[in-house]
Amino acid sequence: MKRATAISFALFIGSITLAAQSASPQKTQAIVVHAPAANGVCPVAMHVRQAASGDALAVNNGRPKGIAQGFHLILTTSDSRQITGARITVSGLTAKSRVTETLSSQDDSADAAKTLDVTFSAGPGKEASADLWAPGLTAVRTIDLDSVTYADGSIWKLAAGHVCRTVPDPIMQIGTR
Repeated sequence: MKRATAISFALFIGSITLAAQSASPQKTQAIVVHAPAANGVCPVAMHVRQAASGDALAVNNGRPKGIAQGFHLILTTSDSRQITGARITVSGLTAKSRVTETLSSQDDSADAAKTLDVTFSAGPGKEASADLWAPGLTAVRTIDLDSVTYADGSIWKLAAGHVCRTVPDPIMQIGTR
């Protein structure tokens, strides 16, 4: 009798375990990062890293008052000319309330844009970088390169109808580089 009870109990527990397992296929979520296509329009390669905008960085007195998104812009030239300046247009989101549906095909474009003139410090090499703030923006979506100024005085300007754009790296660093 004890043996029959033990076998019945084991079968009962086994059936509960099997019932708890899902027969439906598991759904996987994918993160898609949209990188801009190399279209040959841009004279430089652009890379943008997001910067943490907490009070820990406010000690450098470079942060503007109010809401602003910080980022680190890196321009790399393929020729021997040194980059000394650039004009960029930063597009992003403001602090207004919004609801964004996840996994939606809706247009989630920026609701504000800021044009910034960037001056790079002189230095050797093909790379120029700067830490910047986009005042009034809580998130940077895209950065368009409008013009580049070189050390020899020449200026490259974007031709009408063309776009030289990059998106920020999706990982936000919270420590030092």
